Amino acid sequence: MEEFTVPTKLINMCKTCVQKTRSAVRIEGTLSSFFENKTGLKQGDTLSPILFNLAMQKVIQNIQMVPGGIKIGKEQLNVLAYADDIVLLGRNEIEIRQLFVEMGSAARKLGLQINQEKTKYMIVERKNVLRQKKDI
Repeated sequence: MEEFTVPTKLINMCKTCVQKTRSAVRIEGTLSSFFENKTGLKQGDTLSPILFNLAMQKVIQNIQMVPGGIKIGKEQLNVLAYADDIVLLGRNEIEIRQLFVEMGSAARKLGLQINQEKTKYMIVERKNVLRQKKDI
């Protein structure tokens, strides 16, 4: 969060919300004893999407550091992202694999996992065919 210039006071408040939290479970009207939550936020916590977006931004920044990608207009792009969907762009399969390895490494450092079952890839080629103009 410091990398994104989030004020220290706000960072400390967020840490308070996620560290040393305790929960209990109610089963058939009986409340269990409290236990310490080891990781993560409570389901539905309003901080969840904000922290996820910050983590994803860090992953995307790491991917953007990998050379390669494709040129669209004046921009050289190797990643597109929307919410939790990421598209890796490369000129060939080797570039895509390098991007995928970097994405996995950056995600793991932040405690994120890539769902292999939902991961798909597609190879698209565009062949430049020059056609001679013919007079009619």
